[in-house]
Amino acid sequence: MRGLPPARFRTAAGLFHRCLGMVIASAFVLLWNLAPVQAVDVESTRWGLTGNVQNRQFNLLSVVLRNNSPEAYDGGIRLRKYVGPGAVDATYVEPVFLSPYSERIVQLPVFVGEWGENWQLSILNQPGAVNVPSPRAATPGVVQLMKNVSLGQSLNGIPKIDDQYFPVSTAGLSDVKVILLDHQPDWEEARARTLLDWIALGGQLHLIPGLNGQLPTFTGPLAKLNSPLDSWKIQAGQVVRHAQSFAKLKMDDIYGAVGMPVVKPDDQQVGYRNLIDYESGEYWGRGFFPTLKKLTNPEHLWLLIHLLAWMYVALVFPGAWLLGLKWNNYRITFAVTLGSVLVFGLMFQMLGRRGYGEKTQLNTVAVLRPVSDDAWAVEGWSSTFVTSSGQRGIKHDGSGLAYSTCQTQEAVQGVIRSGTDGAFVANFPPYSHREFTYRQRINQSVPKAEWQSVELITGEGPASVKSGEIKISGEFPTTPTQAFLVSGKQVRALVRRTKSDGSPAADPSSPESGEIWVARESRGDLSTFVRSGQASAFNYSGRMQGSATRDDVLNELTPLLIARAAGIAENDNTSEIRVAGNIAYAVFFAELPKELLAKSDSEIEQHGWAVYVLPLPLFVEGQVEETRPEEQPLEGS
Repeated sequence: MRGLPPARFRTAAGLFHRCLGMVIASAFVLLWNLAPVQAVDVESTRWGLTGNVQNRQFNLLSVVLRNNSPEAYDGGIRLRKYVGPGAVDATYVEPVFLSPYSERIVQLPVFVGEWGENWQLSILNQPGAVNVPSPRAATPGVVQLMKNVSLGQSLNGIPKIDDQYFPVSTAGLSDVKVILLDHQPDWEEARARTLLDWIALGGQLHLIPGLNGQLPTFTGPLAKLNSPLDSWKIQAGQVVRHAQSFAKLKMDDIYGAVGMPVVKPDDQQVGYRNLIDYESGEYWGRGFFPTLKKLTNPEHLWLLIHLLAWMYVALVFPGAWLLGLKWNNYRITFAVTLGSVLVFGLMFQMLGRRGYGEKTQLNTVAVLRPVSDDAWAVEGWSSTFVTSSGQRGIKHDGSGLAYSTCQTQEAVQGVIRSGTDGAFVANFPPYSHREFTYRQRINQSVPKAEWQSVELITGEGPASVKSGEIKISGEFPTTPTQAFLVSGKQVRALVRRTKSDGSPAADPSSPESGEIWVARESRGDLSTFVRSGQASAFNYSGRMQGSATRDDVLNELTPLLIARAAGIAENDNTSEIRVAGNIAYAVFFAELPKELLAKSDSEIEQHGWAVYVLPLPLFVEGQVEETRPEEQPLEGS
């Protein structure tokens, strides 16, 4: 048996190991201190105001950023969508400025498509990325705006959110149907205007007593909400004043008071698994994007193209090979081959450009809804076709801009920015299409619509218009060529009343009168009209063969536009499609106004249609609907 080493050797070995441990620890600390410190941190993220989203819609993503550095940060954030392992759509970018040791909320309206999407957020000029929790789809819900979430009154079961999370445009507010408010928010003009716009687009604002037991009194742009009425309409939306406090009510009672069904968390997805795909037409077999693409059908000289193709093949082989044999020089073979590729490539490119008219085109359809007497909220869909490759930027006038390619399969080499300076910049291969949807707010006068007479069909479900006359005071940005009236379960044609000479007939009771539009023959049941179009007088349902004219494309788009104008979001094949609530929509089709033309850094030929939507309330006997036109005019309705 061997003995232990002398004590002096054991002491030396222990000392060596201790020194080695200290060196490793010192190196670790040194490397840790040398590692880059993240100047800006992502404190939190939030989807929507309710915490949920609506699929196939723009939704709000709020990001709280904090600058941990003694120096100001002037950069931005980058948001990317992933389906599986691959990125899809373009990259959302938003510039950010943060003072030293400051915190702020950055908001982006982003298009949420299908289930299974994942999102990554990164800070410009900083390594790494943060995984944003995937949003949950749900029906538009109820939210309570609070000045201070921790100190304000908390209502049972109602989501609460700080005033500062309310956005400066309506582009991402698709998840909210009802807002409860008990105070004057400390907002700049843009946020206050957004609340009014949201109401006009169909939202319901319920004013409730605050902690002092009093209803709020508003100043500034929100002073329009100071009305003695208990309930009144603003465009397609409504404002309701409640004298009773909600503080001691149960959640079911609160939902009942605001006219909303109680949706349990487990039932959030019920009825929302088959949302209408307006963009690509997944469920109905047609959509805005594939239909607009039909406007760029080429007219090629196919006989000449085939002749040149055979000439090219013959020249490459055996032509180039035979010439090489004749001159006994392989260089001639290579020269003839390369020359043929160059010459015929240029010829085919020229013929291709000729076939498309040598024009880059942008075709658009847009739905315009009034948000005041001098402004419209716009949602548009565009299909761009280019004849040459390169990077192109597209921008629209107005405010509240938001863009998306709605892609769930393809990564787009492009950047999207929202807001007043919003734009869409992308790389375009030659002879390629690129589709995108956008939102904007434009300042343009809105005509006023009011009933001259109306006969309703009432019973179970929302009321429908049997007949009626509508007076339109003021002018549309472009002259309508056809119109429809959508209410309840019905679609009817609207016809302009004319004189014997064909000129528009004015309202005889008013010296400053406008035009009279008459609701006449039915275009059929709304469900059939939207789903197939076979009940209408037009052949909407048939697939177009060959070259498509503008009239063909408009006829195919009309059912989709009617559905979108009426706010129909679901395609439930087990029940009838109907317009929610006692409201009718007068829908006018016209050429695209110049205010909606896109601005681009390259020449683009633009065409399209505008769909003006004017809401009209339906007053059903037995229902109390208060309104006072002299104080709360129904701009456009």
